[in-house]
Amino acid sequence: MIKLVAADLDGTIINASGVCDPSVPAAVRELRQNGVAFAICSGRPVASITGLLAGWHLEGELDYLIGSGGGEVLDMKTGRMVVPYMLDVPLIREIIDLYEPEGLIPTMYEGAMFYAQKITPQVRIVADRVGQEVREGDIRTLTVRPQIKVMFVLNPEDMEAAEEFERTHRDPRYIGFRTAPDLLEFNDARLNKDTGLAIAAEMMGITAGEIMAFGDTTNDIAMLRYAGAGICMANGTQDARDAADDIAPSVDEQGFARYVRAHILK
Repeated sequence: MIKLVAADLDGTIINASGVCDPSVPAAVRELRQNGVAFAICSGRPVASITGLLAGWHLEGELDYLIGSGGGEVLDMKTGRMVVPYMLDVPLIREIIDLYEPEGLIPTMYEGAMFYAQKITPQVRIVADRVGQEVREGDIRTLTVRPQIKVMFVLNPEDMEAAEEFERTHRDPRYIGFRTAPDLLEFNDARLNKDTGLAIAAEMMGITAGEIMAFGDTTNDIAMLRYAGAGICMANGTQDARDAADDIAPSVDEQGFARYVRAHILK
């Protein structure tokens, strides 16, 4: 029996225009009315998500908010926050030194602000998508304390080359992965979305087999494999589709709501 449904944001319940279809909050309310908890599990930091919930009609509809790719787990009822792993400052600067010469633009979240080493049209697209004001600044200097992750913006056509560079420069201390067509992110090698989902499961006192998780791309794979039912959207990348137990209709076809109604709320 499913006791927790977890969903990624972008490409899963939020479309390319940043819109959450009304079918999503309606389905979430039905889930919770039937005793099934709901969690968002996103690569975005918690602080950047909370201010957007009202616009998506999801304010007050979450039991857990898992942000930063599993690096933050917020119990919405108690306010308890768990942060399992972080990158230290010297390592963040080392990663920037390695990837910036490849044409990737280092960025970071600081509260409600989005900082970028330089502001390009692609950086503005990312900032608009996450709903944050963007400012230019030296990320090396701005990074003065450990961070959950370091992000790089790049043009989508350069992603394949960036991923190949990451594969040939693997480091046991951290892991890099695509979180959007224009974002390559790095965090502690022990951290992934399944980490955050496992923390939420422990808070609830449930097993992985009692979780259904929805995602659409590479950084959702660990979560899809961890959950008893891992569901990839029809618009998802091939690696995420291969890792999933089943495929839901596209985010543009009310896929999340249609799937939970057919398989949980039937």
